[in-house]
Amino acid sequence: MKVNNDLSVESGNNDDRSFAVWAMDSTAVTDFTIVDNTKYSQEIIDGARAVYNPDKLESLKTQQDLTEFYREGKSQILAQWHADQALNVHTDMFRVIFQINVGEILNTIEPTFKKKAEYTAWIKDNFEDKHIRYLQQARQLADMGDFARNYAAAGKNRLLALENLRKVEKKKECEALFNNYPLPDMTEDGDGQLLKRQIDSIITLHRLRKAGLRSATFEQAALIASYNQDAMAVKTAEEVSTWLEQNPEEERPALFDRYIQDEMTYPSEHPYTPAPKASLDKILADLLNCYGSANLDDDAWIAKQRELNLRNSLLRAQQFIAQLIDRIGAEEPTAEATTETAE
Repeated sequence: MKVNNDLSVESGNNDDRSFAVWAMDSTAVTDFTIVDNTKYSQEIIDGARAVYNPDKLESLKTQQDLTEFYREGKSQILAQWHADQALNVHTDMFRVIFQINVGEILNTIEPTFKKKAEYTAWIKDNFEDKHIRYLQQARQLADMGDFARNYAAAGKNRLLALENLRKVEKKKECEALFNNYPLPDMTEDGDGQLLKRQIDSIITLHRLRKAGLRSATFEQAALIASYNQDAMAVKTAEEVSTWLEQNPEEERPALFDRYIQDEMTYPSEHPYTPAPKASLDKILADLLNCYGSANLDDDAWIAKQRELNLRNSLLRAQQFIAQLIDRIGAEEPTAEATTETAE
């Protein structure tokens, strides 16, 4: 078997083709950028089709010893899987590169206009609303320079998240974000997964620390990224920080470790309680404004409330309010307060 520099494959039998698909899948993502072989996707598809042979499986299935049958089945399955992974990496990479190309074209066009407003008008006259966000992102990617092209296999969203993080951290270039956590050796990262996980880990770590978890470690962030197959969302990081603050300070490190080990699940004995969107005073005022004058003798209205299955919620609210009144030690409402409420 011969693997050419342009990633085309010459093979003599199905076993060679099976290996060829694996070899293409193991090509480093940096090699994709250098080779830029536009026929590569078709080669992946052709290779996978060549290995897929149901007739051969049926023939081997009739033998008394099924060892070869199972071996062939495994070989065909892995060939299809590797082709799937390779095609995905190659497609994602080229989509990012195409968008970078668009950004560089726009960066070439804009300086020809004397005013920013003229360039903006040209964009509006020549492109539809659905294109605008794509064009904005294209320029962001292009402005990242060689980093975006070299690591295009990470995908657009990860690259843009890194660029945003670079600005927040006031770094000159994205590479500086990885000073303490180097990017993986791309020659050992055939499908780009190591690259994606490393980027997700860095983004997760920065989001956790920005949310207030200054003690969060890279190892913890890496576990979260591995479980999620993505970076932790900003909102989730803020919720985790709020949750930890609801618990005694000395328990927080262990609780955070447990949260991660349980694949981002809050312990049942330490659940997350979202902060109320409004004060208790406002909630009670809104309740009285909406239903304070409700006619409890209206059987139709009562029937409607009964259909909503409010009884359990009402009982829990009643218990909470009774306990709160007991703790506050509230006095009986004055006649003036009662009148104001009724109004």
